[in-house]
Amino acid sequence: MPVSTLVRGRAGRAVDAGVRRRVAARVRVALRALGRARSSATLVFTDDDEIRALNRDYRKHDRATDVLSFHLQELAGETDPAGDGIALGDIVISVETARRRAHGRRLGAELERLAIHGLCHLFGHDHQKKAQAALMFALERRLRRLPLERTG
Repeated sequence: MPVSTLVRGRAGRAVDAGVRRRVAARVRVALRALGRARSSATLVFTDDDEIRALNRDYRKHDRATDVLSFHLQELAGETDPAGDGIALGDIVISVETARRRAHGRRLGAELERLAIHGLCHLFGHDHQKKAQAALMFALERRLRRLPLERTG
């Protein structure tokens, strides 16, 4: 269940290999808990300039944001059988926006939170309507509370 990472732009100065491994581990644990251990995703850590361009080009919002998700297949939730054993898509995180919005949390913890938020979007969840938001945020909370595996 590969969760690969890519670092672009100014994010390289802010995100070291340990943080990348921990955020990827958080996504792997979430996939396993959802019964999607055979599925994969890519985490892209970038800067405000790149995420602003993506947000403008794909969502018509000309501003930086914290996280964008680009699914490779539309899914109807994490239990959709079409989501098993596939490449789910990309989760693009602006490290600069994440740092500003961390509100006292460590940057790594904020990046983990955003990665899980993006993963929920890859599974087709959204938060535009109150009922959808309640479902998505409950799933996020459950996935963020999962213990990470101990290594070494």
